Amino acid sequence: MPLVGHYKVYAPVEPCTYKGDKLKEVINKILVDKLPEGSKELNLEGCCIGAAGLQVLLEEPRLSEVKRLNLGGNQIKNEGAAILGKSSLLSKLNWLELGGNGLEAEGIRAIVNSQGLGKLKTLNLCRNSLGDDGVVILAKENKLLKLEELDLAWNEVGDKGILELSQSANFPNLVAVYLDNNLASSDARDQSRLEANFKKLQSLNL
Repeated sequence: MPLVGHYKVYAPVEPCTYKGDKLKEVINKILVDKLPEGSKELNLEGCCIGAAGLQVLLEEPRLSEVKRLNLGGNQIKNEGAAILGKSSLLSKLNWLELGGNGLEAEGIRAIVNSQGLGKLKTLNLCRNSLGDDGVVILAKENKLLKLEELDLAWNEVGDKGILELSQSANFPNLVAVYLDNNLASSDARDQSRLEANFKKLQSLNL
């Protein structure tokens, strides 16, 4: 499924500020509403569960059957990315939306080094704060070797990040990359199109 165009800015709402039993109650209600028995997809876009809510969410065994997870606009930040990266519950996941979550360099490190997300084919990271540091980590450390689609739009990526990613050998199955609305110069964008990792793509938005 194409990711380009999914650039919604998420507005923080409850239950980001909830804790303890109240947080568990709200997360359980969300699961009742959004994860019917037997469902393979969970859409939590804009729910703003935060890192603490994500921790509660990942205590639900039914998530082990989910193949598509939308966590866009949930303010999980780096702490939540670390929780997500350490979880073994999402081993069947092949599509993950993490747009608008305040992720920085350490957040993406936790995701791309995860042993539990190895089946991911689509990863949407648009509207975070990865910058060059985060994209260099992504390029050098990626262990998600089945990735086919990668959305990095609106991440403050400059020349260093885009060139490092375009030269990376850690994406053997990549076919589409979206880097719209970043900070790289026109010279760096032109050069990146000639590098091995980008040259092979079927779809490239710079």
